[in-house]
Amino acid sequence: MTKSNLRSAAAGILLATAVLAPFSLFTDQGSEAQSMDGEENDPVELTDEELEAYINERGLISMSEEDYEAMQEKLDRLGEAEDEVAALRKEAEEAEEAESEDNNANDEAEAEDEGEDQSSGDETIHQLYLVIGAGMSSGEIAILLEESKIINDGADFRQYIEDNDLVMSIKAGQYMLDSSMSIAEIADKIT
Repeated sequence: MTKSNLRSAAAGILLATAVLAPFSLFTDQGSEAQSMDGEENDPVELTDEELEAYINERGLISMSEEDYEAMQEKLDRLGEAEDEVAALRKEAEEAEEAESEDNNANDEAEAEDEGEDQSSGDETIHQLYLVIGAGMSSGEIAILLEESKIINDGADFRQYIEDNDLVMSIKAGQYMLDSSMSIAEIADKIT
């Protein structure tokens, strides 16, 4: 390439830059959308009805930011409560295992001392760490108490609660209950 060809190429590039620079500097390409024919498009505004139809078509749910934050807070508290319950259940299971091992060892030692089998005349006392959540019904509580062998019949518990108008008096919270308590004592403790 000769000097004159190089100068001509440089002059061409300089001329093209000078011609195209004003278009590049003075047009607003990024801020507004333009159609192919140069007309500007306005942003689309949706009515409440159109937005609701869009949400319903896709199976979405909308809520206010306050409701979302309140729900998130409840979920966090529920997660913490579940963790506490799991830890307490683990502790209770470990305590039951240790108590069971101690009872078995004591029974074997007593049977060896007396030379005869020991029948368990003592009633086993079951314990339950009950966590009552907001809105929990007396029926749900009765099922938990019966499954944990705190009471013999959940229907008796529900009937007692209803007969004494305590249905709306049940308080959310954490309670330590055992099978030596009567239904009246349990009801008194959770209301």
